[in-house]
Amino acid sequence: MARSIISAGRFCLLLGLGLVVATITRAEPPDAASAPKPSDAPQSPRPIPFIDVHVHAFSIKEGGLEDVAKWMADRNVERCIVSPLNHKGSRAYTEEERATLLANFAKYKGRIDRMCLIEPGDFDTVDAAVERLQREIRDGAIAMGEHYGRDMMFDDPKNLLIYAACEKVGLPVMFHIDENKNMVEKGMARVDRVLDMYPKCNLIAHAYWWRQLKDADRQLQQHPNLYADLSGHVVFDVLNRDRDFARAFCIRNQDKLLFGTDEGWWSFNDRKRQMNTHYTFFDELNLPDDVRYKIYRGNAEKLFGFKAEKN
Repeated sequence: MARSIISAGRFCLLLGLGLVVATITRAEPPDAASAPKPSDAPQSPRPIPFIDVHVHAFSIKEGGLEDVAKWMADRNVERCIVSPLNHKGSRAYTEEERATLLANFAKYKGRIDRMCLIEPGDFDTVDAAVERLQREIRDGAIAMGEHYGRDMMFDDPKNLLIYAACEKVGLPVMFHIDENKNMVEKGMARVDRVLDMYPKCNLIAHAYWWRQLKDADRQLQQHPNLYADLSGHVVFDVLNRDRDFARAFCIRNQDKLLFGTDEGWWSFNDRKRQMNTHYTFFDELNLPDDVRYKIYRGNAEKLFGFKAEKN
């Protein structure tokens, strides 16, 4: 009789365990343990509103910044800087055009800023250039560019006059280098020379400067007054060759890089013509959030004296 009671007890115990196991099995499928938890899933980087330091617009035309504002809303650009080109519609050549330009920018104060432009040969003396630049500053200019230096070496005397004047008034200079603008040889010694000659003039590198990436990297490390503009096709073409290097480069030069696209009147209303890779490329490098913040806006806030975003 005792043996029967024990056997019955064992049966009940096994039955109870079976019910518990079945309940657990129904509550959590066999593969539930291997399923990714929400915290394990890939996380998109926290969106950071851009400050774009390099765009072009028909600033002297009535309503010429409206397309810029629409593009900004579409592309998460909180603030941008328009640089004029020596092109009718972009640069003011008369006082009437200047009045229209200033009215356009006044409408978007604090959102769309502007550079001014003086060309090599516009002035015979540094003092004359300084006088013009001081007027530009009074009217809201925060930098000088895009400086082309057509058919000149980077350190041509006419270019040196511009760097000297900008140093005197405290305007950064955004320069363009290619095969016939502000030309340099391999090693870019002429750029080193200018940076050493005008240590209080902040220069912003653009275009073919990036093609000599080893020296570009060296110059960013060596010269406190050099920054680099991330806009244009050349930047993506160069950095996308080796993304591990690109990530290390961005981290190493995190205080010197300025987000930019080089969008313009030709692309604001046409996404197919926009610099689409630029809006995502630096997210894809898996950079630390503080580095992304510096590149996307923090460095521009510091260089141009913008009020920092409240987090």
